[in-house]
Formats: sequence, C-alpha cells, structure tokens
Amino acid sequence: MSFRTVRMLVLTLALLSPCFAWAEELEAIEPLISRNTRLMVFSPHPDDESLGAGGLIQRVIKAGGKVKVVFMTNGDGFPEGVEKEDRISRPTAKDYTMYGEERRIEALKADAALGIKEHDVIFLGFPDGGLTYLRLKYRLHPVAYKSPFTRRTSPPLFEVIVPRTDYCGEDLRKEIERVMSEFRPNIVAVTPSYDQHPDHTSSYFFVKEALKHLAMTQSNLKPILLTFLIHYGQWPLDQGAGSGSHLSPPNNFPDDGQPWISFCLTPEEMVAKRKAILQYHSQMLVMPRFLLSFSRSNELFRLDPI
Repeated sequence: MSFRTVRMLVLTLALLSPCFAWAEELEAIEPLISRNTRLMVFSPHPDDESLGAGGLIQRVIKAGGKVKVVFMTNGDGFPEGVEKEDRISRPTAKDYTMYGEERRIEALKADAALGIKEHDVIFLGFPDGGLTYLRLKYRLHPVAYKSPFTRRTSPPLFEVIVPRTDYCGEDLRKEIERVMSEFRPNIVAVTPSYDQHPDHTSSYFFVKEALKHLAMTQSNLKPILLTFLIHYGQWPLDQGAGSGSHLSPPNNFPDDGQPWISFCLTPEEMVAKRKAILQYHSQMLVMPRFLLSFSRSNELFRLDPI
C-alpha cells in the first residue's frame, strides 16, 4: 500500500467520523501488517526502538513478518550515564567504549524480549553525539570525525558493513543503503526531523537521504516511511507515566497537516514492551521516569512522504 493510499484512508476516516476516535486511526497501520511485512527500524541509540516502536515490532513478528533493528550508535557518548553506572567522575575513552558495549548487550536482551533474534539486530557503531557533525561538517573523506568520548574515527571492525568505513556522512549513508538493499524493507521506521535530540534528527536525515538515493538506483525498493517521536520538551512525562495509560501527541506541537496515527497495543504487547524497556539498566539509572513514560497502551507514528 502506497503512502498516498494510506494517507487517503486516514483522511477518509476523519471525514466519516467528526470525533475521529483513536481506535479508528489504528487502521492506518494495521493494513500494512502481514506475513509479507518487512519492517526495518532505525534506532539512534539503544532503547529508542523499544520506546517508540516496541509494540509495532511485536505485531509484525506475530503476523509472521520480518523485522530488523538497526542501531545508528552504541550510545557510548553519555557522560552522565557512565558516571552513574561506573561511579567514575572523569571517564576515559576506554570507559566510554565499555559503556557502549554494555548498551549493546542491553539492546540484544531488550530486543529479544520483543521477539527479535540476535542475527536480526545490526549495530552500525557510529559516534553517539556526533551524527549532526557527520551531517553538517564531516560529509566526505579524507577528514573523519573523531569522537570526543571514545576517541574513535571509525566504527569497530566487527561492526563495519562497507569496507573502509570511517566517521563521515557519506559512509554512514552507504552503510544504511547496504542494510536496506540486503533486507529490502517495505516499512521503515525512524525518529523524525522534529525530534529535539540532534542524533535523532540526523538519523532521520541519513535514512531519508539513503531512501531517496535507493529510489533512483532500485526502483522496486520504495518502502513506507513511519516516524516515531522520542524527545520533545517535557513530553511525554507531562502526560504522566502510568503503565497502560494513553499516549497523546505533544500539546504544543505545531500543526503541519500530517495526521498522528495511534497504534493500540494488546495487554501482552504492553507487558513485553515494558520488559524490554527494563532491560536498559544503564538508562534506568539515569532517567527511569522518562523511559517508563513510553510504557503505554498505544504508540504514536506519522507517515512521512519520501
């Protein structure tokens, strides 16, 4: 189903029902889920995939579809997290690297709770806190970005997909294109351009750039693009954090005409999603209320034209 068809379905539902109940919006995503679904979720850091799309991931797997999760970074550039986890006031590059390895392990456990096999989880190993630099300044060789945390200028060798990959924007785009070309998703999910975390905004930029480039070289690869919001002011903490409560869009979010799609979760999906979130022990030490504020009865998505 094309983006145009899905959008028309949403608009038709809105016209048929003045109230436009959240349950009705569910039909904007449900027709996309079947045993033929191939969902690829791009997560800027370990935990974003569970927070924003943990329910959708489960639903696709339950329907017999395929899911791949791609982590842009290992989340290794988080000073407050390293200090909380290891009680180190002045972390070294080795400390940050070990923290990233811990978050990789947490990600595998969290995604296993959602039903994802280890071989369906991909770590690109690009610099946490550095994706915007790759987007705006370090686009091309020969100068690579150097992480101020791990001091690396390229992903770990065991995470490299395209040979001779460094920390530069073109290399990241090529790696994204490679994993898409190999998996051939018909749905791609990523954080949106209006997410207020720089890595999240830049993840969107690189994914969309890769999709546009692939559309020119592989005409039969045209997935639907969904976005899921993680950081926007005090949202969703300002809506409470009760498990199973309803998640609504931010109150102060600018109206750009794009509909929000509420994806309702089953009780079993809610339980598994919460279990996945709790696997991120290192993040629970720093921001437990924020993480658990995504443990709701629904998830929010928006359709993004490519």
